[in-house]
Amino acid sequence: MDRVDSKIGNKIKGFTLIELLIVVAIMGILIALSMPGFQDTIESANTNSQVKVMLTTLNLARSEAIKRGTNILICASDDGADCSAGTWSDGWLVFEDVNGDADGDAGSVDVGDNLIRVFDSVGATSTMTFTVDLFSYNNLGFSATGGTQTFLLCPASNNAANARSVVIGPSGRGRRVEDGLVCP
Repeated sequence: MDRVDSKIGNKIKGFTLIELLIVVAIMGILIALSMPGFQDTIESANTNSQVKVMLTTLNLARSEAIKRGTNILICASDDGADCSAGTWSDGWLVFEDVNGDADGDAGSVDVGDNLIRVFDSVGATSTMTFTVDLFSYNNLGFSATGGTQTFLLCPASNNAANARSVVIGPSGRGRRVEDGLVCP
C-alpha cells in the first residue's frame, strides 16, 4: 500500500501544453479585437495633448501682450526663425513685432523683433489649420486680429470624432471645441 500512496503523492500538478496553447490563442484573439479601439484612444489622447499646447501658446501670447503693453503675434513657422504662411502643422512662433510690419509671410520676423517662444510641429500624424496667417493680441489682451478665429487640428486618419478645435473670440480667450468638427 505504501508504494501506491507514494506514486500518487509524487504526481506533478500543473497545466498541460494543450491547455497553455488554448489560453494563448484566446488571449491573442482578445488583443486583436481590442486593438482598433485602443488605436482610437491613442489618437484622441494625441490630439487632446496638441490642442493643450495651442491653448498654452494663446495664454502665453496674451499674458505677454498685457505684461509688455504691446501687441504680441503668433504665426506659422517651418524653420523656427521666421513666419511662413499656412504651415501651422510645422510649428509656430510667438513674437513681439517692434516695427509693426508683420503680415504672416516670410520676412515678418526681422531685426529688432523679440522672439518670445518657438513651438515645434504637432507631429507627422496631425494636420493643423488656422483661419488667418497671423494672429495678434493687443496690449489689453484682446484679439487685435478681429472677429472670431479658429484653429482646427485633425488626426492623420481624418476621424472627425478625434478632431479638436480652438475658437478665439474677440475677447482673446480661446475655448476648446470637440463636437461638430469636419476634417478636410
